[in-house]
Amino acid sequence: MKISSKARYGLYAVTEMARNYGEYLSTVELAERTGVTEKYLEQILSILKKNGIVKSARGASGGYILSDLPENISVGRVIRSLENNLEIVGCINGGCGKMCGCTQRSLWEKLYSYINDYLDKISLKQLAEENI
Repeated sequence: MKISSKARYGLYAVTEMARNYGEYLSTVELAERTGVTEKYLEQILSILKKNGIVKSARGASGGYILSDLPENISVGRVIRSLENNLEIVGCINGGCGKMCGCTQRSLWEKLYSYINDYLDKISLKQLAEENI
């Protein structure tokens, strides 16, 4: 399993927001701080906004801000919103075909559960403070 650049960059952006909690950060500021292009960052922030992780405000002092306290938003929630729910194989949601027999489903479900449990234990606050 490989985490996409979209998820990694999204995590960079929300980590910056956690470090600067309470301040709106513009796309330009976030792009400078994360090294991600503004255009790509806008696409990512749009997904995060749609999933209720960030909110935005227009205007001179506008930008993006976390929708909740950094300690209330898990890394798992952020990554799942950007990684199609972190499904590692199709049979996680019952999409088993002939190639994925029932003997494998238990294996993939446990792995999926372990990964999500671990990521859900880490908050953006912990990540921002490098306290994981």
